[in-house]
Amino acid sequence: MSGPRDAKGIEDLIEARFGLAPSNFQRDRIEMLLDEKPIKSGGPIPLERLVEAVTVGETYFFREPMQIDALVRRVLPERALVGPRGRKLRILSAGCSSGEEPYTLAIAAEVTAPEHSPLLSITGLDLNGAAIEKARRARYSSWAVRGASREIREQFFKKDGETFVLDPRIRSRVTFEEGNLLDVLARVPEATYDVIFCRNVLIYFSERALRRVLAGFVRALLPGGYLFLGHSESLRGISDDFELVHEHDAFFYRLKSPSAATATTTPALLPPPPPPEPPMRAPLPTPGEGAFAWAEEIQRSTERIARIAETREAEGAANASQARAAEAPSALARVLDLLEAERYDDALLVVASAGAGAPPELELCRAAIYGEKGRLRDAERTLGALLARGQCETGAHYLLGLLRENERDIERAAWHYREAKRRDPRFSLPHLRLGMVLRREGRGAEARAELEKALELLQREERARIVMFGGGFRREVLLELCKAQLGALGVPRRDPTPVG
Repeated sequence: MSGPRDAKGIEDLIEARFGLAPSNFQRDRIEMLLDEKPIKSGGPIPLERLVEAVTVGETYFFREPMQIDALVRRVLPERALVGPRGRKLRILSAGCSSGEEPYTLAIAAEVTAPEHSPLLSITGLDLNGAAIEKARRARYSSWAVRGASREIREQFFKKDGETFVLDPRIRSRVTFEEGNLLDVLARVPEATYDVIFCRNVLIYFSERALRRVLAGFVRALLPGGYLFLGHSESLRGISDDFELVHEHDAFFYRLKSPSAATATTTPALLPPPPPPEPPMRAPLPTPGEGAFAWAEEIQRSTERIARIAETREAEGAANASQARAAEAPSALARVLDLLEAERYDDALLVVASAGAGAPPELELCRAAIYGEKGRLRDAERTLGALLARGQCETGAHYLLGLLRENERDIERAAWHYREAKRRDPRFSLPHLRLGMVLRREGRGAEARAELEKALELLQREERARIVMFGGGFRREVLLELCKAQLGALGVPRRDPTPVG
């Protein structure tokens, strides 16, 4: 493939051709591709290698099972009542990678909704031709089926050495297509699909391409059809064509009727003239600049909190200096020190210089920094990429809760906080934020339970978590905030028992 030979030129080409705006780990992949000897020596860049660099292959069977449950228990029975009896129920799995998602949908329907299973027509679509070929072979490693129960593995797979071979009955319900989602949506007939799954894909699209894709979904879905996105993805502020549904512990979207929808997306798939685009997210009108800035409760904290923080900073400065002098800190340690000093630009430089092979916790730091700097779309994309790769899920859900709370999407914020504390019950900050949310919602008993748990856990919380997720506030400040929240609920003030 001829064309640009530098990373920026390649990124521009990828955006123009596929609509993708590479995230940080994808940029690392592009740099590595350009460093390969044949390409560095002036050889052509194979298109398939470029596609591999910008697609995310990490997936497994029964990922995000709450959405699968919502599909088979609510959506399929509902859609089966629409239109002629016995018609095909068509599902598109966009960004299907090596086929685990569309095959999961077919298996789940067979188990939970067997009366609808024969009606399913599932199409798996992906840009990566190698992944599509793997999907058609339907042979998977034990790692790929780790999310499936033993009963599912025994019923729908045949063990062949170290691989699991999928039952031909399930394979027959899914067809696969290699292609660019933008191109496919441009040519698919209107009102084709009952359901579209497009999880952890939209985060990689540029702003212009994202609006084209959403317009394509509106066109391709039947009236009342459903759209399933990844947990990190939200249509809030970018499309009024869908309504949010919360059921079976899952969030997903339903296409509004034409009369109910407000036309905010362009019906045509050609990109609209580029008007000045508003920011993806509007920060809350709270003091301070960061998107993750704590709400008014922090601003009303007492002078005692400030004195505690100043004392703690003075006492810890010498120890921190000695620790840094004792050994050369890792990139993550340097970033944490810079975050603690609120030197966000310097911290970003360290993260960027870490390159490929850096620990995923650095990407979590990157997302937190983006939030503090008000770069909310970048924060969301970074967190979505982590969740797509199954990395740092506890911290990613917590930061996504802050993003959703910043949007005043309280229901989804609370869901993310619960997901964070479910993954690690010892993580104090999801308990604190959830308690604050519940108190504002008037749910005093639940708020008290969360805040008391937060008060207990905050004493033992890891420094890294306080620095990364504490919004610039130290442990003592967060403890005082927690006590103030409990005081607002009428709980008598008590100091927690010191640790050790």
